[in-house]
Amino acid sequence: MTMEPRSPEGWTEVERPPSLYRRFEFAAYSETRVFLDRVAGLSKETGLYPDLSFAKTYVNVTVYGSGEAVVDAEARTFAARAEAIAAVEAA
Repeated sequence: MTMEPRSPEGWTEVERPPSLYRRFEFAAYSETRVFLDRVAGLSKETGLYPDLSFAKTYVNVTVYGSGEAVVDAEARTFAARAEAIAAVEAA
């Protein structure tokens, strides 16, 4: 029996389309901007470009699977790394 990988803490997994979703909240726009810039760098590094929507103090991130019927390991890794970027901004 194979176990499916778990979604990173705080992320919601959606079946259709296969994706992970998370809303990140920040105290000020400057923190939001730094997060967006770092996620852009992560996208360039990984080749994954999630959907981002944002306002002054939050960013909604949706990372899609590779087009298969499940969220793949690359999407989960991207989500975990975005989580780590947000943790640095919150510190």
